[in-house]
Formats: sequence, structure tokens, C-alpha cells
Amino acid sequence: MTNCVSKDRFGYLGTEAAALREHLDQASAAIARAAQSEGTEAATAAAEAARELLARAALLADEWVDKAKVAGKVVDAGQEGLADMVRRKPFAALGLATAAGFGLALLMRRK
Repeated sequence: MTNCVSKDRFGYLGTEAAALREHLDQASAAIARAAQSEGTEAATAAAEAARELLARAALLADEWVDKAKVAGKVVDAGQEGLADMVRRKPFAALGLATAAGFGLALLMRRK
């Protein structure tokens, strides 16, 4: 099984891409074996199509992993910024949280 290096702190990122890549590798190998045993042009064309599909899927999987890494960095930066603001202005943060809770309570009560 393929091990994917990129994972988030909870272990979710990268596992789907690795699984997808492994399944496509297996499908490509099966089609290649069929092409060798049959020796027909159709089987050879199918094997080539499977290789192209594998290449495209690998690129997409890598893109997904990269996008997930960027999203994780953005979330971490936002959390750090929010924590810093709360440390610098705790009373303002408490007032804002109270106002937001009151507003949400009013919205929920209307239903």
C-alpha cells in the first residue's frame, strides 16, 4: 500500500489520494495483464487509456493534497490571529462573543 507523507494533525489529509492512486495502479496493472494475454489492439488501447487515466488521477490527487495543505495553513493562521486578539483585548473579545450569542439567540427564537 502506498504511504502518503502529507497528513494533517488528525491524519485525514492524503489518505484518500493514496487510496485512489493505489486502486488506479491496480486497475492499470490488471488491464496491462489482460493486454499481454490477449495481444489484441483493443486491449492495448485500453491499457494505454488506463495509464493516461492514472496519470490524470495522480495529478488531481496531488492537487487535492496541495490545496488541503494550503487550507490547513490558512486555518492555523486564522486561529493564531484570533488567539492573539483575545490575548491583547480580552474584554472586547468577551463583549463581541456575548453580542454574537445574543444575536444568534434572537434569530433562533424567531423560528
